[in-house]
Amino acid sequence: MSLAEGLLPREANNDYRGSPIALYTFCVLTAIVLGRSLIHFFKSDSGVNSIATFITFSGDPDPNRLIYMFSALWGTQQLLTVFVFAVVLLRYRNLLPLMYVLLILEACFRMTVGALHPVGEEYYLRTPPGKLANLPLLFVSGLMLYLSLPRNDSAKDEI
Repeated sequence: MSLAEGLLPREANNDYRGSPIALYTFCVLTAIVLGRSLIHFFKSDSGVNSIATFITFSGDPDPNRLIYMFSALWGTQQLLTVFVFAVVLLRYRNLLPLMYVLLILEACFRMTVGALHPVGEEYYLRTPPGKLANLPLLFVSGLMLYLSLPRNDSAKDEI
């Protein structure tokens, strides 16, 4: 089976042929994304100050309200991602490699945004968890992508 066929199978179904490790890791990552999205969506400061430790700004009107609103909107995008992940886990597990590609792209885009719009240490008390997680997420997602790809049936027969 080709890499393209492993990432974009002709038929979406629940016939997952990758490593169980990649499946269980995806469940854990989905739970993490769910927690992160609920915090951004429901917490009064969207986690911007209380978790990411970004400083508060002064002004009239209060600029923090706008920051919290945009962070909550990011939480809605993450909730939609969790919904797609849940659908894949429950109904279309052979799309799991594609979900890992999405996680890899998200990590790359987050690092790109950080490079294009750098926020220096003067804006936060500690390095935000999201910033710390980018490289580990990229590494884990890359490894799990490899493990999630369908195994060649002929290679299994030889073992």
